[in-house]
Amino acid sequence: MVVVAAAAALISLACALTVAGDAVRRPRPDKLAWAVAFAVFAVAAGAEVVGAVWGWSAPLARLYYLAGATLVVGYLAVGELYLLAPRRIAAVAPGATMLVTALAAAVVLDAPVDAARLEADGWRALERGPALIAIAAGINTLGTVVLVGGALWSAWRFRRLGVQRHRTIGCILIAVGTLLVAAGGTLTRFGREEYLYLAMATGVAVIYAGYLEARRPDHGARPTTAADAAEPDPAAVALSQPPPAPGRRGTLVRLPTPRATGQAAREPATADPAIAFVEEQLLPLDDGALAAACRAWSAERMAVDRVSREEARRAWALRLRLSPAGRAAFDAHGAPARLQLAELYHEVLAPGVAEWHAERTAAPGG
Repeated sequence: MVVVAAAAALISLACALTVAGDAVRRPRPDKLAWAVAFAVFAVAAGAEVVGAVWGWSAPLARLYYLAGATLVVGYLAVGELYLLAPRRIAAVAPGATMLVTALAAAVVLDAPVDAARLEADGWRALERGPALIAIAAGINTLGTVVLVGGALWSAWRFRRLGVQRHRTIGCILIAVGTLLVAAGGTLTRFGREEYLYLAMATGVAVIYAGYLEARRPDHGARPTTAADAAEPDPAAVALSQPPPAPGRRGTLVRLPTPRATGQAAREPATADPAIAFVEEQLLPLDDGALAAACRAWSAERMAVDRVSREEARRAWALRLRLSPAGRAAFDAHGAPARLQLAELYHEVLAPGVAEWHAERTAAPGG
């Protein structure tokens, strides 16, 4: 039991550090919530290890129950809600999260601990009254529904759009891991407490694997190392091909080229349908409409206090593909909008065009 609890603590700590590092590089509230959730679970598993090795105390039992049995799934669900509905949840999530946390902490701190049972039963010596059972069950049940439902819905959406294969796999793994964590809590209610940390450690490991999978760039993303930069960008190679003729299966309709004057009028029309979509449908929008339009295509707006080298390269790579008029419109937008457009282009639009060209080239008569 101690070994499994220690493994769960280390896995959770690794999750927390990974997500926190991502949050520092690209600040987003969902990453912050998930980093806190994994850190909370690491504290709970660590409390189990400390109690098993050095003995349980009333404060340690309360810390374990508050962190592991009550709050962790709720914080994970808050992160998922930020992904699903960032604007709507942002207005209520911070206050609601602090309120529920304070309420849970008050109920746990008020629960009596049977000192005579501590040595033999550990955290189970905490007497769980109706209020404590209700709040713990409510947070875990609603949190599990949000996590599993949100992850599966995201996986279905990416699969239906035919984009972001790694994120699709990652969402499925997160849903499976959440169910494993929930199963560990359910087993304790049926008297099988020896499986609690085995299920939870496995579940957290699967969630971690899902998060790492979702972070992987899909086909068409810009290279990030000098060695990769020497290789041609597959998306750029595919996009250099002429646009498909209309009326054939899988055709991407080329949008009409906007009228231009001066130097822009002398530039050849873009042969890249993804760039045409960015220039004609997105760049003319104001900031709020642009953020909503990109979000509809799964590219979220990020809070930016500094831009990483990789993000700057991706934004610059998109800018180089634009027409002179498109570059001027691109430069007129703020850094958050430019990064959102770069993510949409490199992660969704360009891979879709590249895959279409690959399928068309491989098809008989293509």
